[in-house]
Amino acid sequence: MWWWVLIWVLLVVIAAAYLASRAWGLWGQVKELGAEVSRASETVAALQEQTERLGEPTPAPEPAIFGDPRALRRERDATRASLKQQRRARQAARRPAWARHLD
Repeated sequence: MWWWVLIWVLLVVIAAAYLASRAWGLWGQVKELGAEVSRASETVAALQEQTERLGEPTPAPEPAIFGDPRALRRERDATRASLKQQRRARQAARRPAWARHLD
């Protein structure tokens, strides 16, 4: 009959050892989390200092939808023309020497 008591005591000791090892691992993870939170708060503080040093952000430009349609159309056409000219210059530069225009 005494061996039942010994088995139960052994089971309780093993369970306590298992729980202690899990608690020790959890404590290590909590310490790592605290260190990571500390590093993150330092990073956030540095970023806040940087934003304060930069000053107020510039206001966003007014959306083009509220502008004069004729002026917007002229601006769009000018932009397209300059892009087309740049594209043609790039294409001409890529052509072999025998295919280039002799201006």
